[in-house]
Amino acid sequence: MPNYNFVQLDVFTDTAFAGNPLAVFPESPGLTDEQMQQIAREMNLSETVFVLPSEKEGALRRLRIFTPGSELPFAGHPIVGTWNCLAREGVVPLPEGGNGRVQLKHEVGIGVLPIEIDFKDGAPVSVTMTQGKFEIRGEVDDSQEQADIARALGLAREDLDETLPIQAVSTGNTMLLVPIRSLADLGNCRPNQNLLDDIFERSEVFRGGTGCYAFTRETMEIGEARAHARFFVGMGIGEDPATGSAAGPLGGYLVYHDATRVEPVDGVYKFVIEQGDFINRPSRIGLEVKGEPGKVEEVRVSGTSVVVARGVLEF
Repeated sequence: MPNYNFVQLDVFTDTAFAGNPLAVFPESPGLTDEQMQQIAREMNLSETVFVLPSEKEGALRRLRIFTPGSELPFAGHPIVGTWNCLAREGVVPLPEGGNGRVQLKHEVGIGVLPIEIDFKDGAPVSVTMTQGKFEIRGEVDDSQEQADIARALGLAREDLDETLPIQAVSTGNTMLLVPIRSLADLGNCRPNQNLLDDIFERSEVFRGGTGCYAFTRETMEIGEARAHARFFVGMGIGEDPATGSAAGPLGGYLVYHDATRVEPVDGVYKFVIEQGDFINRPSRIGLEVKGEPGKVEEVRVSGTSVVVARGVLEF
């Protein structure tokens, strides 16, 4: 009977039982695609990651990311959490003296991408991932379609922030970004996932997309936060408490539309996106966006993680 060790972490938080839960299998050779999907279904978290050797030049490991229902080519909190885990497992060489930053590359479904891990006293404290190319795939400018999206979120069209567009945006996965007028309105969202799925199915803008990232520029905390967001997705997940692959597109979108209220340093905008508070899983996602309004060159997402469980899967 084969045994596979796993680690469970909470990602985009420094506090247990907050952030987004993740299961990581640090050594997964020998598992078939079907077995990986079965295990992800058994773990019953939004994502489970299986770590494999990579055949790509310069890539330290290959990550395969599964929801309970399907494999994803790319995702945010699984990547941040997995590399925090692998750093703890000794896969990542420590910087000199145990303090500083280690740079490496890894393989995911959209290609080979950079990863940076910051260490303090020999322990990983933050992981920064470079995401894929920032692309605006389309815009929902029809008033009836806008009203349908608002209704699918349990809101009125008047609750939308009309100073910003509803757009499908990608840095690896396509997300429908929906600006909401206020934090109170965002908290009032009661999404009808079947209706959202119907809208996505018939939409030329969003076909092939992942989910709806509703956000407001009002925040709960004063400081680096520049938006508060909620991510609604099907695939048996429901509302996700922290979504790096949606925060990346939102970060690029805010810079593109000059909506960050942040002064860039050396062409880089740094800020935080809040998520998860409305479902009692507070999460804080760091953004570094290189570019300027109308032109986004690179999007990076960072965050902390905490280990909450270790175990062995037997089958």
